[in-house]
Amino acid sequence: MTGAGARRWLRSAVAGASRAASIVGIAAMGLMVLHVTVDVACRLFGITLPGTVAFVANYYMLFVTFLPLVVVERDRSHIEVEVIAQNLPDRVQALLRIFAWLLVAAVLGFLGWESAHEAMRAYRARMFIIEQSIRFDTWIPYFALPVGYFLAAAVAASRVVLALAGLRGGLVPAVRRAAGYFAEREDG
Repeated sequence: MTGAGARRWLRSAVAGASRAASIVGIAAMGLMVLHVTVDVACRLFGITLPGTVAFVANYYMLFVTFLPLVVVERDRSHIEVEVIAQNLPDRVQALLRIFAWLLVAAVLGFLGWESAHEAMRAYRARMFIIEQSIRFDTWIPYFALPVGYFLAAAVAASRVVLALAGLRGGLVPAVRRAAGYFAEREDG
């Protein structure tokens, strides 16, 4: 595979993963709204719908919060404060950006690793809660955390790879291309 082919594949992989994470996150959000709405409507008639709190806290919120981390990282939507960095030379800014991507990839990778261990612990214990005498398995959504963390870490790490692969054209342009790579159109 050529360098251009590898970059196209990488862009497609990130786009596909973030699209899938978005779909699951949006579906979880929609189901949560529907579930809470039905619960509120049922309470008007004195009917208590079991599992609302269990599902909102243990399922919906985890899928809505952690799976879309890949979208946030892809779009560079994390909070950035560049009070000092913006006054530094472009080359130093580029090096700091690479360092930041490495740090983000490392932290997200560590969080993914630890949450994967926690998910496996929950799976082995078959964690559950009981609400209104009904058992709800809670181990399943634990796997949303490592998936979200690892996908976001992969995007941050891929920016470093893209920047290093483009060094032939100079450090600053390579980092700028890597920074905006996933925001560009598929065919661009």
